[in-house]
Amino acid sequence: MMANKILTTETYHEEIRGRLGVGEDVISDTDIDAFSVLPIGEARVIAAVPDYAELTGTDEIYVYAAAVCMVAAILAPSMAAKIKKTMKDFDFSFENQAVNWNDRSLKLVDEANGFIGLISTVQAYSNAPLFGLSGPTREKERRRNDVQGFCS
Repeated sequence: MMANKILTTETYHEEIRGRLGVGEDVISDTDIDAFSVLPIGEARVIAAVPDYAELTGTDEIYVYAAAVCMVAAILAPSMAAKIKKTMKDFDFSFENQAVNWNDRSLKLVDEANGFIGLISTVQAYSNAPLFGLSGPTREKERRRNDVQGFCS
């Protein structure tokens, strides 16, 4: 197992669960620390903020918050299968709110990118997406706009 590069506090598990609004009964520390989850989330942030290790003050806080959001974004799509929609007992009935977890994932990625954008050493405009879930139509639209801007 690789050592965490950004998420090094004792509270990061709870912070990630907090971003998703779930408890340890839904997502375990092992789920969060999985090789296909936490290291990937951190790597995506590091790709956008290569000097992350030298950051201090609020920049360090922003990169940490971005990593929390990115890891939560990776976990979000699997939530639908983990959370029971309805729980019934003799004395009560409880229904979870219907959450579009793919939508939630996209919002968490946007939030992570927002934190990255606040870091003073990050370039204001980057053409490489940090994490993309859009279909080919958005890419075509972006290219069309780039061509129109180039031809003007």
